[in-house]
Amino acid sequence: MPTVLLVRHGETDWNRSGQIMGERPVPLNQNGRAQAQRLAAFLKARPIQALYSSPVARALQTAEILASALQLPVTPERGLTEIGVGEWEGRYWKDLAEEMARQNFYVIPEDARPPGGETLRETQQRAVAAVERASSGLGTGSLLFVSHADVVRAIVAHYLGFDLRTVRQIRIDHASLTALEINGSTADLLFLNYIPDPGSLG
Repeated sequence: MPTVLLVRHGETDWNRSGQIMGERPVPLNQNGRAQAQRLAAFLKARPIQALYSSPVARALQTAEILASALQLPVTPERGLTEIGVGEWEGRYWKDLAEEMARQNFYVIPEDARPPGGETLRETQQRAVAAVERASSGLGTGSLLFVSHADVVRAIVAHYLGFDLRTVRQIRIDHASLTALEINGSTADLLFLNYIPDPGSLG
């Protein structure tokens, strides 16, 4: 059974300010690079066969730091990209508080669609398809996927049978590691939101 390792990208300045990035090429900040480097050191001795990443800059930058330690190439995978936020890109979450679409984004995420964006259900479908393409025929072994918080949640929800309406209660921190052992259409959760350096939670 393949093991799927799911990583959220490191921190950016926009994460701190609450500005909505979407697919904009926002780089990791100094803390985000340090988070990725700590995770790279933790993963370095582990046998990982391939590394896939969202093509969004902050995820690719995280993946490249991990790839350097693992001596693996990075394969960009469109299915792992951030949930489409459409016209919300560049705005601040706090400025959307009164908008019904913003409220529904958390209440009914499987159906709620930002203007010009996508639902969490659609995100889940493409992300799971990406994982399954990569793991098809693998048998045993580990694959590493670098993506975004909602994408990691959506993948976990699919394999563990969680309701998308409650999936955002799953905490996925920057540069955290989540592991699933895949068994067909289901999986065993090996660990969730693991951060090698607990001090980075502060």
